[in-house]
Amino acid sequence: MPITRDSVAKRAGVSSATVSRVYNTPQTVSSDLRTRVLEAAQELGYTPNSCAATLRRKGTGNLAFVEFSKQGRAYYWGSLNSFDWFFGRALRGIQQVIEHSSYQVRFYSVSTKEEVEELAKQCDGIIAYDVDTEEELSFLSGLPIPVVASHHLHGISNIACVRTDNYQGGVLQAEYLKSLGCTHPLYVSGYLESVEPHRQRLAGFRSLYPEAELLTTEIGSAEARRELVGKVKQIAHQFDSLAAVNDLTLFSILLNEKLGVPSVGYDASPYHSLFLSQVASIDLDSGAIYREAGRMLLSLLAGEEKRCVTIAPVLVHAQQERATIFST
Repeated sequence: MPITRDSVAKRAGVSSATVSRVYNTPQTVSSDLRTRVLEAAQELGYTPNSCAATLRRKGTGNLAFVEFSKQGRAYYWGSLNSFDWFFGRALRGIQQVIEHSSYQVRFYSVSTKEEVEELAKQCDGIIAYDVDTEEELSFLSGLPIPVVASHHLHGISNIACVRTDNYQGGVLQAEYLKSLGCTHPLYVSGYLESVEPHRQRLAGFRSLYPEAELLTTEIGSAEARRELVGKVKQIAHQFDSLAAVNDLTLFSILLNEKLGVPSVGYDASPYHSLFLSQVASIDLDSGAIYREAGRMLLSLLAGEEKRCVTIAPVLVHAQQERATIFST
């Protein structure tokens, strides 16, 4: 006898409609019920028929994860190999949500609005990765399918989105140094004219340290990093702590110059916990951001209203992470 949705419902002690919601709109079902249904499905070897679900919905059954081409920019963090882990966590976050639905995700890189409009004919919904310009937002407007944009978005309300709060992240950096009694921090950033998240982080930091010394650099260039280390060395006697717009910039300094001062970066890369001094970082948690983006897209497909959600960044401390690692 074939294993059906009704078989899973009977094993889990729920209705067939609940099983359907677990696979099509999991955000509408409590975590306890989802667990019961998925465990029952696993015990029975049940896999939802995505083709049948697609026919019922009169859709394609496909969701698109869209990355915009950033070619031609003087600086784009996502082009640096050292940030591939961030992209990987984002994908895993989406997978953790979509894999329990009857949809499948396909991946695309686009450069124009025409490409996005053509893509919209081939899928039921779109999650747009790292939308960070007005032009990219315009590519997503007026589409006939649900769209969720992420993650460096500021001050928008006309599109469903999941975003981080870069200003609050800068505040957290400053609060960390304040908690250690620091009074004269150096803040290192770059591309402030063209990169809004960098401006937001600096503004948040300066809300607590309005007189903080600012040093700018062309982040990402090897030659620029060497020059940066030289500049920091020249003024090291003037500051008692160090903050940077991202971990890559902070590491460039700490690996070449033994400053011995509390330091805080941004992005919580997998390597910041290897430093033995007082090093902290701000974690955007791209996994959580894109899990929420996946849930939001499923809710839009189920007919719910669009909304914007902010996933608050958190401070992570290298010494705390090491304590966790060695205690497990």
